Amino acid sequence: MFLCVHLPREPVLPPEKLGPVARFWERFLQPGSFWRLQTFKLYKGGVFTLTRILIPAWVIHYYLKYHVMKMPYGVIVVKPRVFPGDTILETGEIIPPMEEEPTGHHCRL
Repeated sequence: MFLCVHLPREPVLPPEKLGPVARFWERFLQPGSFWRLQTFKLYKGGVFTLTRILIPAWVIHYYLKYHVMKMPYGVIVVKPRVFPGDTILETGEIIPPMEEEPTGHHCRL
């Protein structure tokens, strides 16, 4: 024979009332919820865009710019240097000669 001993049941507490942030996360993290699926799709799309489009495009661009193009330094254009006596084509201005530096000691008191 079995002895049936009835133990007192533990009290069941009413569910704790959640605040707005906790309620949001409770609904958001439910498996199959709309926002969880949309977040996952956005994440997967971002990973695809970064790894399959942006990084390969940057590598190809870098290789073409710095290793294939015949211009020195790729497509970086350097302004021509201006020396005394040169004429500026747009204005017709002639660059004056540089002033001579005094010879001797450079410290002035």
